[in-house]
Amino acid sequence: MTDLLRKLNPTVPSGALPILAGTVWGLVGIMLCIRAGGWLLTSTLPTGMLAVLAGLIFGTIMIRKAFIPLVHKNLARLAQRPPRACLFSMFAWRSWAIAVVMSVGGVFVRHSSAPRLPLAAMYVGMGLSLLAGAVMYFRTLSTSRT
Repeated sequence: MTDLLRKLNPTVPSGALPILAGTVWGLVGIMLCIRAGGWLLTSTLPTGMLAVLAGLIFGTIMIRKAFIPLVHKNLARLAQRPPRACLFSMFAWRSWAIAVVMSVGGVFVRHSSAPRLPLAAMYVGMGLSLLAGAVMYFRTLSTSRT
């Protein structure tokens, strides 16, 4: 049984894990910003700008308080991986669980009657936070080569 599980385990060089994590964070960040942009385009300029400003403030707080420590913790965990590691080990199990809960919550909220401008502000903030985290993951490329 363990031989079968080993054969089914999608392994990659452990040095690729930060790149993969940054790619996932970056793509999700772009998707959130695009979705927020669609909602912002339906608003008037002053209210749309207010939502963007609220999203920027929210994103700045999230980057400093949550995402920077999370990326540092994850990079330290990835550095401990063997030379070849499971593709899905780019994130800890807890992070995968949080991603599933947030994805399901996002679908639920998008299909609710919640006002779109506050949602746009949250999506801008989360999208920018994820993009900043992606940049941090990609920066490991330049530091690992020196």
